[in-house]
Amino acid sequence: MVNEPLGRQVVFAGKAIQEAFSAALAGSGGSLATWIVLSALSDVGIVSQAVLASHVHLEGATITHHVDRLEAVGLVRRRLDPDDRRVRRLELTEAGEELHRRLLAAAKTFEQRAMAGLSERDIAVVRRALARIQANLSAG
Repeated sequence: MVNEPLGRQVVFAGKAIQEAFSAALAGSGGSLATWIVLSALSDVGIVSQAVLASHVHLEGATITHHVDRLEAVGLVRRRLDPDDRRVRRLELTEAGEELHRRLLAAAKTFEQRAMAGLSERDIAVVRRALARIQANLSAG
């Protein structure tokens, strides 16, 4: 594994992490897509769909699909923007807030499992390294 290209190792680790994280969220009644939207709305509050799409790095059509689905099951609500009636603002419903709490607990439990055996210092190094890699690749 030492001579394995880092990109390959990161891809395989990322795939394993995504599959395990998705399973953890499913066990709490959600999905990765649901988690992304509910978590973002919990973080940023009431926002337009365009702001939400930018926040979660998804295309407009993709975020529309997710929001439509979550609105249909009563987890998010669209409201007219009082300053611009062309804009719909998104917010969590009570059911959305409750599901977000359950998914957040599942995410924290998952993180403890994934990071088992790593010190706080190791975890900080991993976070910094991943942020640097992401920044390097975003820069072009």
